[in-house]
Amino acid sequence: MCDSWKEAYRRYDWTVDLSHFNGAANYPGFFNRVILPADVKGFEDKFRAAIDANGTFEVAGEVCFWKNYGNFRTRNNITQRLLTYLSDINNWNRFCLAVKHVSHNQSYTNFVALQNACHQPKGFASPITFLAFYNPVKYPMVDKHIAYWWAKNKEKYGYGASQKFSQRNDGWIQTYTISQTKQNWDAYIEWKNFCNDY
Repeated sequence: MCDSWKEAYRRYDWTVDLSHFNGAANYPGFFNRVILPADVKGFEDKFRAAIDANGTFEVAGEVCFWKNYGNFRTRNNITQRLLTYLSDINNWNRFCLAVKHVSHNQSYTNFVALQNACHQPKGFASPITFLAFYNPVKYPMVDKHIAYWWAKNKEKYGYGASQKFSQRNDGWIQTYTISQTKQNWDAYIEWKNFCNDY
């Protein structure tokens, strides 16, 4: 298992040019660099510092764009909606508190509060990314590739009774209903436990 994780890490190559965000010019000092795999830890640190010090909201937009970079059709809209929402100081403060709350108490209720605080009540992978950036040691990221892997391998690693992620036909994790959101949260907690165990 250890060799498989090392190989996955070696092959990790998520490179994102933040300047490809079509609203980049509206946020001076942000959306102006390329995030290489080696830069992710520093990127996480920047996000965490903004949350802990109630810093500037733009970094959350950068994280959102980074997460959705491969979704060419909607990455700009998702990011702009988040930035517009978080530009209100009350929404930004609520977002910071929601990230902290779910990090310290991984309840379903706190996760739903995070979805709402980032103006993505049907979002899943992006809200999880905010959690993972804030507390990467405890909370891993999730995407459709992980969801496929989890469905195929969870039994082999002793998690056979665990939920699978609810996925659309194209593989994206879906949260259109309350039951899908709950199923995905339960699956995520088991995925998180697996990662923490191993």
